[in-house]
Amino acid sequence: MFPDLNITQIWLLSNGVGALAFFALTAFMIFGVRAHHAASRLLLAACAMTGCWFTFLAAAPLISINGPWLDVVETARTGLWLVTAAWIVPVDSASTRHRWLRGVALMLPALIMACLLWRLAGPTGTAATGHSVLFTVGAIAMSLYGLVLVEQTYRASGLDARWAVKYLCLALATLFAYDFVMYSGALVAHRIALSVWNARGAVNALVVPLIGLAAARNAQWSARLSVSNQVIFRTGALIVAGAYLMVVAGGSTYIRRFDSSWAEVAALLFTVTSVLLLVVFFLSGQVRGHARVLLHKHLLPYRYDYREQWLALTRRLSRDDADIDVYERAIRAIAQPVDSPAGALWLARDGHFICVAEWNMAPAVDASEPLDSALASYLAETGWVVDRAEFEREPDKYKGFDPPAWFLGLERSRLIVPLFAGQRRLVGFLILAEPRASFDLNWEEIDLLKAFAQQIGVYLDYQEANRALTQARQFEAFNRLTAFLMHDLKNIAGQQSLMLENAERHKHNPAFVDDMIATIDHSVTRMRGVLNQLQKVSRSENRTERVDVDAAIAQLIEELAGTKPAPVQLGAASEVVVNADRDRLVMVLRHLVRNAQDATGENGRVEIETRFRDGGIEIAVSDDGEGMTAAFIRDSLFQPFVSTKSTRGMGIGAYQVRDFARTAGGDVFVSSTPGQGTRFAMVLPVVADVSAEPAFVEGRA
Repeated sequence: MFPDLNITQIWLLSNGVGALAFFALTAFMIFGVRAHHAASRLLLAACAMTGCWFTFLAAAPLISINGPWLDVVETARTGLWLVTAAWIVPVDSASTRHRWLRGVALMLPALIMACLLWRLAGPTGTAATGHSVLFTVGAIAMSLYGLVLVEQTYRASGLDARWAVKYLCLALATLFAYDFVMYSGALVAHRIALSVWNARGAVNALVVPLIGLAAARNAQWSARLSVSNQVIFRTGALIVAGAYLMVVAGGSTYIRRFDSSWAEVAALLFTVTSVLLLVVFFLSGQVRGHARVLLHKHLLPYRYDYREQWLALTRRLSRDDADIDVYERAIRAIAQPVDSPAGALWLARDGHFICVAEWNMAPAVDASEPLDSALASYLAETGWVVDRAEFEREPDKYKGFDPPAWFLGLERSRLIVPLFAGQRRLVGFLILAEPRASFDLNWEEIDLLKAFAQQIGVYLDYQEANRALTQARQFEAFNRLTAFLMHDLKNIAGQQSLMLENAERHKHNPAFVDDMIATIDHSVTRMRGVLNQLQKVSRSENRTERVDVDAAIAQLIEELAGTKPAPVQLGAASEVVVNADRDRLVMVLRHLVRNAQDATGENGRVEIETRFRDGGIEIAVSDDGEGMTAAFIRDSLFQPFVSTKSTRGMGIGAYQVRDFARTAGGDVFVSSTPGQGTRFAMVLPVVADVSAEPAFVEGRA
């Protein structure tokens, strides 16, 4: 049944199949896999070298190539596979161990190659036939070391890595094990079994699909080419049609075997009817639809291994990395499955969705959205993952979606992923950048993003709750401290009052006594002022009155005239009045000026200026001091009990400034550049009718 082949034909066929398989794999590696990892480039070189080696073997009987040259070429091929195996061993903290593994993988084939070339350069080198003992021993050593490296790779790989590398380990183990068995037998029997030698090319070709699958699976070798579902469907349809036509041909042949006048006509009728049925089925949309569903459910593998993806998400969120906070960790956790290189996170705080973290998307930090904005309402109502590319291509799919201008201004923005906690409560949203390899989102990516977003939304909601609880406990500790201070100040004030009462009996030295009384009276007044201020903070009490902004600034400049650098006022008087607690206004302005002086030094510049802004009055304190980073302003400046002054400050000044401004109906804006200075602007609403009767209100904020 099968044609007889001689030894040479079997040799040519086996090695030809091996050459074609590895050249095809080389083409796939070049055009279908991104070589981000050094091992992928070594793998590409090893595949190309193996294809050339099999071509060399196939041509050897035709062009009379002798043994020594075959030994040299095969050593180069095996050496490349050995180096590739060394470079895929996972790198950990044991850097010395990896240097040894890779060093031996480089030196062993180099040493064997040098000995073979030295032997080849000898007077009888080119005249030798067959494999030398040196080459045989070297091939055994390289194969054995290759098996050791494969074992090291598989054992040191984690669960995620094993999913991607197990097929490559199996392929390399097959190559090294086959060579080890073949050359070990040759060393013992002094010859290689002809069947083992001839089958080598075909056996090597069997591992090509495993290497290709490993290259496509590896996360660091992202695949650029993939077979689309449409191609798989059409190929499957052709296979089914071909099998059907083969059955029809068989049936027609069987009908013709009947010795009857009608057999030929019946066979023709059967063939035509069968072909018509096939065409009808292929033209039926319902049949095609059922075929696609069957293909997707039972034959096509999913793009993601959901178990591995879920375990990977858990590991990313629970990773203890001091350099990455929990918010950036959340961005990376949801960006990695879709291969997005950047993202930013918005969470609900102080009546707005504000950007709390960004990863390679710095322009996003200044954008914010009110809680009742069109974007927030759309995400809360629909829960959709918004694909910007699809929206620009088919806007009708996103009815009611009105993208904010800042989102359209982010050049790399691609996806908006809503984050929910509890019963569809929108706690924030993520914006992810365009993936490294652009693709159209299908149901699988969207479902994966939604599942991850739900988990991350709950995770971040707990983080925000823990943050609020921590602040509440810190304020509780602060209030206890205030109570102790009030108690101590009361005692000091009582002692000073007692001294004043007793001093009435010692007026023999009027000058001394008068000076002592004035000093004590001043200290009592100051301490009672501090006591009153602490009482107001403890009870959150706020006294509101009409305050002349220019007069308050003038009072502050007069009080701090003796400090360095002395604050100066720029521009003309504002001549505006605000509703505020005068003592607290002066206190927060004093805090801003003192902070500017601390940051600037005695030879610096501290300026106060006023101007109208957004229907209110802006009071700005500027300096040319150290400045602050955008990350510090965003994450730490307004956090209570976070201070840059070590033990000299409690870290609540900036928080009090913003709290005062927002209590008065305004807000605070900070701009700063490290090394150049800071501008701290407080905007307060002005009194519309200055000529009206001054109002005095005492109440709670």
